[in-house]
Amino acid sequence: MKMNVITIRLTYPAIFFALFLFSCNIKEQPAEMRISRKEISNAFFVFNNSFQNLRPIPEEDQAKILKELGYDGIEHREVENIREMLTALKKYNLKMFASYVKIDIDHIENPYHPDLIAAFPDLKDTGIILWLHLHSEKFKPSDVTADEQIVPILRNLADEAARYNIRLAIYPHASFLAEKAEDSYRIATKVDRENVGAVFNLCHFLKTDDAENLENIVRQILPKLFAISICGADSGNTKTMDWDRLIQPLGMGTFDVYAVVKLFTDLGYTGPVGLQCYNIPGDPENFLAISIRTWEDFKDQYRKKRNTLTEDEILDGWELLFDGRTTENWRGMYTDNMPAEGWVVKANALCANMDNDTTAKGGGDIITRRQFGDFELKWEWRLMTEGGNSGLKYYLKEYDENRNKYGLGLEYQLLDDNNFEWMLDGRMKSNDYHSLGGLYEIYPPSETKKVMPLGSWNSSRIVTLNNHVEHWLNGIKILEYERGSTDFKKRIAASKFRGAEGFGLFKEGHIMLQDHGGAIQFRNIKIKELN
Repeated sequence: MKMNVITIRLTYPAIFFALFLFSCNIKEQPAEMRISRKEISNAFFVFNNSFQNLRPIPEEDQAKILKELGYDGIEHREVENIREMLTALKKYNLKMFASYVKIDIDHIENPYHPDLIAAFPDLKDTGIILWLHLHSEKFKPSDVTADEQIVPILRNLADEAARYNIRLAIYPHASFLAEKAEDSYRIATKVDRENVGAVFNLCHFLKTDDAENLENIVRQILPKLFAISICGADSGNTKTMDWDRLIQPLGMGTFDVYAVVKLFTDLGYTGPVGLQCYNIPGDPENFLAISIRTWEDFKDQYRKKRNTLTEDEILDGWELLFDGRTTENWRGMYTDNMPAEGWVVKANALCANMDNDTTAKGGGDIITRRQFGDFELKWEWRLMTEGGNSGLKYYLKEYDENRNKYGLGLEYQLLDDNNFEWMLDGRMKSNDYHSLGGLYEIYPPSETKKVMPLGSWNSSRIVTLNNHVEHWLNGIKILEYERGSTDFKKRIAASKFRGAEGFGLFKEGHIMLQDHGGAIQFRNIKIKELN
């Protein structure tokens, strides 16, 4: 067939005009369609109490641990051993971001540590913030009439600190004189010095305020905000909670801390972020490792959109099984609805047993509303419970009531191998058919598998086509087998699934996420049907 070809000649003015129209079109696109280049780039440091809960740890050992984990520095307390801490931090190219200083306004002549001013020369030009916690027996928390007494004390201290380029910030603390973030902001405004600012502390905000007020408070204090602190926490009636629920490793608890970090970042906050660790049990190397991995995931999550499909994925036939907000593609076993408890959506992840209570009843397993035949499935997951056990099942069918409402299907095992009780007592090895990545009870994974540390995200993938099945973990193929082969049937016959009619041989079935008592999170669950 002969085609007519029309040639268009573009002059330079025409080209510039076309580019102008194109740029206008980009500006008119909805905000969610634009590419954001903003990142979470705040310095991230730990509180001094991170190393005080279990045993005394020398300053240099503290600095070494922080450097190895990837933190930017630490907070100090008052002035004792401050020179030793500064020396240790300098050796590892870390920074002292703050020092926790008590101000007692009832003692007007000596309201703070007698050696505080003498330490200023050592702190000159270090960028340190002295965050001041205010005390009084005469005034109640948040009493505005105390400001008359507070302001002169802080002005004198601020003027002396300014000579050494040291900043001050009022630290809000439940039951202290300045107990709320707005108290911090109000006092800093009245002191009226450039080197005096406010602090936002998440655990104390949750103890004294309602989560619904968060954005209003943040917007109010932002003009004078010098530092913030975060930690894992639970949601609910936080004012009545004990501190062990309001101060957890970052990534633990049901409160959406990522949303807090995102809010500050969206509003342009670029200052340091501290990790509150008061009374967190266990070895600091462990809970600090969990927290820094969560922080890195926050940064990664802010850069990339989770639970979305790329243009190439859309063209290639992929679809989302979880959009990061709803559970509309999922239901409980033998019901049309999601379980009423046990499963929550938090920080764009689908989470089982967020309270991390291994004795909790939980919500039970959930399955896709649809069934799938040949497919490629990929998802990300992380276990939050030491020794945790879960799994993802496929080609699953709901069996009748006499099987206690369990669904039977082929299971990609999800397990904390290193801390699982069978591994610890010698009943299991890393390539056992019960271990991570294996086809549970049937085929073991390769010993070459690579798993991320507990609390970190892993990526998994299953490909099943014409009865050939592959298991992948973090980009490495760790297992392949043939459904229906003689070897497959032999292994089924020797397993706990013998006698389950049709087990593992259905042409199609549900995808199931297992609630096995431990805390586990899923995200970026995507599937592509292959036939």
